[in-house]
Amino acid sequence: MATCAAFFILGAVFATWASRIPAIRDVSMLTPVTLGYALLGRGLGTIVIMPAVTGLIHRVGAKKASMLFGVLLILSLIPMAVAPDWIVLTLVLFITGAGASGYNISINALGSRIEESTGRSHMSMIHSWFGVGNVAGALAGTAMASQQFSVVLHFWGVAMLLLVVLMGVYSYLPEDGPDPQAVKARFKLPHGSLLWLGVICFVAASIEDSIMNWVTLFFTDYVGASEGLAPIGYTAYAVSMLIMRLVGDRLKPRFGAKALITGGSVIAASGIIISILSPNLMVASIGFVMAGAGVALTFPMIFSAAGKEGAVALATVATMGALGGMLSQPIMGYLVDNFTLTGGFIFICICMLAVGAGSQKARLLKK
Repeated sequence: MATCAAFFILGAVFATWASRIPAIRDVSMLTPVTLGYALLGRGLGTIVIMPAVTGLIHRVGAKKASMLFGVLLILSLIPMAVAPDWIVLTLVLFITGAGASGYNISINALGSRIEESTGRSHMSMIHSWFGVGNVAGALAGTAMASQQFSVVLHFWGVAMLLLVVLMGVYSYLPEDGPDPQAVKARFKLPHGSLLWLGVICFVAASIEDSIMNWVTLFFTDYVGASEGLAPIGYTAYAVSMLIMRLVGDRLKPRFGAKALITGGSVIAASGIIISILSPNLMVASIGFVMAGAGVALTFPMIFSAAGKEGAVALATVATMGALGGMLSQPIMGYLVDNFTLTGGFIFICICMLAVGAGSQKARLLKK
């Protein structure tokens, strides 16, 4: 449960940012292109820190690493709310990306340790608490935006609350320590059987980062929702993702990871198309319910498979995800600027179908 709470924190931070992007856009005076550049900064932070994450986990253990990176991630919310332009916001998001990357890898390593010690699949349930945090953060963002609370007050309050949660659960996280043999392992990009897991993670991260960063703008600028109602799209997405992850560990033995990822990708792409073709609040929300349910099991299945190959394998696959999240955001900015939000979300739809196709090639994913 402590590991689940750690995932809750990650989801809450992401949803807090995603729910207030329209307000941050106004504070930092962003265009679609400069928003893409700022998000590129977060991706760069994710990539730059990755080799250090692997070494730190091997030397001090994932538990201590999760505390260090968790504090960095949470505190990055505070300057994010007052960045005066896209350059400052890019620097802040660089720090956010570094903290999120280290924290994500650390707590996934703890989740893999639980699976190894119990001999059972737990990753989908553990990842579902990322969804709980997503839902809680999105609902809080909706409430704050509808009541016209400032981003500064909102982000300060969330940061202080999440710090308390992190400190409260830290002592209950799975115990681990340095691995003298693993310390010698060096970070490297995925190859061999891991390559397809890395490719899927690359595209899947492009999807999740793009939805997280652009769905609220989709609802304000494309659907026409007010700023107070705009976070409802992300909330619908996060709730359906949560529900699907709650049952994912039961579905995996019956259907297999490949079938779940492939079928989910088709459902998710269908949901995005529905939202694009029927731009009203209710129908678009239903479309994002389908999208959330469709993509929900991709990361738990990937990280579960990679975690069985060791911490270095987990980090290398996650690096591919970080690259996907980083490179996709300037592409989204360009597409939105030149082809409106329709072009950007068609790009997301194509990525969803690519994940389904790639899952059929991954030998480490159980059928």
